[in-house]
Amino acid sequence: MEQKRRGKVIFRSGSLALKIIVAVLILFSMAALAALRWVHTGIQARTGELRDEAAALEQQSRDLEEKIEDLGSVKSVEDIARSELGLADPNTLILDLQPQS
Repeated sequence: MEQKRRGKVIFRSGSLALKIIVAVLILFSMAALAALRWVHTGIQARTGELRDEAAALEQQSRDLEEKIEDLGSVKSVEDIARSELGLADPNTLILDLQPQS
């Protein structure tokens, strides 16, 4: 039986099993909420990492697009030939001033 006093519910009689079941359900609910909070925090952290990674990849993509556009210019071809292949214009004299080991 339950009695109401000034807006409060008071359980006067009830089986011990019912009280144990209610307590177990409350504890289970608290554990489930804690687990969901932990999962939510992990998802938020991973989302932040992925957003940072996406921003870095977008920047890298823009840089590569600029490089692709520049590759078609004569100056770019000359720069690559000079820096990566060690070539020079036929009218240019190359002096290597580094000591040989």
